[in-house]
Amino acid sequence: LLCSIFIVFILLWKLMYLYIYTGQYNKTDLMIKNYQPKIILLYEVPNWMKRLPIVPMDVDCVVTSDKNYLEDIRKYDALVFSGSDIWSAEKTFPLLRSPDQYYVFANLESPFYTPHSFSSNLSSEIYNLTMSYRRDCDIYWPYGFISNSSDHFARDLQVPVWKTPDFGNQLESDVIAKINGKTKSAAWFVSHCVAKSKRNDLVSILKKHIDVDIYGSCGTLQCSVKETDHCYQLVEEKYFFYFSFENSICKDYLTEKIFNIMKYYVVPVVYGGANYSHYLPPHSYIDANDFETASGLAKYLKYLTENFDEYVEYFWWKTYYKNVNTLKSFNNLCIKLHEYTTEVSVGKFIRSYRNISSWWNDNQCTTEPNIKAI
Repeated sequence: LLCSIFIVFILLWKLMYLYIYTGQYNKTDLMIKNYQPKIILLYEVPNWMKRLPIVPMDVDCVVTSDKNYLEDIRKYDALVFSGSDIWSAEKTFPLLRSPDQYYVFANLESPFYTPHSFSSNLSSEIYNLTMSYRRDCDIYWPYGFISNSSDHFARDLQVPVWKTPDFGNQLESDVIAKINGKTKSAAWFVSHCVAKSKRNDLVSILKKHIDVDIYGSCGTLQCSVKETDHCYQLVEEKYFFYFSFENSICKDYLTEKIFNIMKYYVVPVVYGGANYSHYLPPHSYIDANDFETASGLAKYLKYLTENFDEYVEYFWWKTYYKNVNTLKSFNNLCIKLHEYTTEVSVGKFIRSYRNISSWWNDNQCTTEPNIKAI
């Protein structure tokens, strides 16, 4: 018996040597090796972030906003700070920190609406990880995505290879009837009337050529935010187009404005700074910035309302893809923490951002869209 125990011990020791010292491991090995759950503290974040649903994790992880969950602040594997309210975070910044603890800069807003003036102690080598909608961040945090069967590319940042549009498939008769019942051109839900993207200027020109119903504080119509599904169903029933116009023209910045409406039989007209082909199937949307002028865009929209067969071609993708709104941000963060734990153990030490302010703000946004408001 003792001999058997000794042999097992030797085998386990060799396996540990292989994984820890040679770096030969994969993600399955990580889930076995790092059996200790990672504990993430939402240290200074807005309430909406605390209320995000924690979807089932792919690896062991605990996410909490309770600062008393552990007695020692240094015991948390990662602390998350909201990049949209950095001054609040600074006021309560922890006095103690473990050298192998990750500080995470998390932000879903555009740089235009988080114009930080970081103080010296926060602008240099404080944060180790970034978590946002940007494709160059450490933890990809999209507002949503389109998938055929899995959501892996939403974490791994693969640019999807979309199917070539297939216009041969016939829509169901009830869908055809629904589309035939549309009587109005376009709807726009908006609460901030003036935005850095100048979207209001664009809509002003569009309204001269087509009917645009504006819902919210910037228009004459109302639909309660508490009845979001009802509002989108209303759009699906009455309108050919929905304006998914972002408040900022920034790299990779596209929000729930597009993903919410993709669930319905309405063609979205998008306006922003993202490369939409990285996120949406071809011929499933109309990009305003593909047009030289707002009047040219309006002319095309009017053409589609008068040509049913060409309008319905924008729904070809629904046969092959699905719209996913689940935010798996904390799951993705947890996976990274498990991966990084092993990388550190084989000699890849924790890095930090030298200037998080520069990384977040520099060369990210513009106030000059391609389309002209004429």
